[in-house]
Amino acid sequence: MGMRTNIELDDELLAEAAKYTATRSKKELVREALGLYVATKREERRRISYRERLQRVRAKTGSVRDHSDVHELIRRDRDTR
Repeated sequence: MGMRTNIELDDELLAEAAKYTATRSKKELVREALGLYVATKREERRRISYRERLQRVRAKTGSVRDHSDVHELIRRDRDTR
């Protein structure tokens, strides 16, 4: 489902973006740019989530000395996702 809209686009920015794609139409260029934006933000969010989980595991394992406990904590954290 598409949303029909009229927007004013910066011609210089469009020309610059067109240098980096084989896309010929403005519509396809905007579609490609939106897709890349969403993919970038999704990856950014995934990395932040991973970093937060890693910090929690490190906090839990900071005082643990037995390797089997560390593995169990990591397994439990993974299973809670």
